[in-house]
Amino acid sequence: MKNAKRMPPSAVLDASILVSAFLFPESVPGRVLKLADRGMFAMHLSPILLVEARRSLLRAGLRDAYGHSEEDAIAWCAELQEIGSMLRAPLPEIGAVCRDPDDDHVLAAALAAKADTIVTGDKDLLALGQYRTVRILTARVFLTELVPDATRDESR
Repeated sequence: MKNAKRMPPSAVLDASILVSAFLFPESVPGRVLKLADRGMFAMHLSPILLVEARRSLLRAGLRDAYGHSEEDAIAWCAELQEIGSMLRAPLPEIGAVCRDPDDDHVLAAALAAKADTIVTGDKDLLALGQYRTVRILTARVFLTELVPDATRDESR
């Protein structure tokens, strides 16, 4: 199998990463999302993650603070579904895993998608480090794995 094409890694980006990517397109989360758009990894979304991101972006306080419109947020969330694949089947029941049970759906989405990685800024998820075979990484670590020199200049 010398000529077998290596599949790109797959990941679930949680709502915090998605919101950061929208608000700060040139940030590390924004750069991660751009890599998904370029096919550097397969991004998986669940309806719950998309609703969380959309709800956050539509909050009046966030819109006032960052100056984006409802229309821009709604359109961007729709575009996410073009970049990533949406899980259609119900998420598996996994019980209480994370110290914040509201985050268990992210783990379930990763399992349903057979994702390699969860990319998050959430401390409760990051505290797990790994769930079954799914690694849980910050956007910076994930970006560095995909593009080793990507964050070198930022450390100066």
